[in-house]
Amino acid sequence: MSAPWTREAVEALGPTTDVPTVAAIFGVNKDTVYAQIRRGEWTATRVLTLGRKIKIPVRDLITLLYAPDSSRDETEQQCASGPHNPSSEPMESQSECGCRVGESAVIRPLRGA
Repeated sequence: MSAPWTREAVEALGPTTDVPTVAAIFGVNKDTVYAQIRRGEWTATRVLTLGRKIKIPVRDLITLLYAPDSSRDETEQQCASGPHNPSSEPMESQSECGCRVGESAVIRPLRGA
C-alpha cells in the first residue's frame, strides 16, 4: 500500500490529472472510476473529456479532499473585492497573489455529452 496523498502532492500534479491518479488518491481501482464516469455516476469532480482522453481538474480534488486554507481564502476574497494592491506599489499578478480567475473562466462539462 502506498503512502497517503498530501495536499502538497495533489497540488503538485498541475491543473489536471488522469483517472489512474485520481483512483490512487481515492484508494480505489481505476476501472471503478472509469465505469462511474462512463455511466454518468461520477459526481466527486468535474470530468473533462477531449476525444478519448479524460482529465480531472486538480482544484476539484483539493476542494473535495481538504478543508479550505483560511490564509488562501482571505487572499482570494481580498483580491476579488478590489485591486490587487491598493497602495502605490506595482500590482501583483494573479499568480503571485493567489486570487482566482473570474467565474466566466471556469471550465464546465458539456451538456448532453
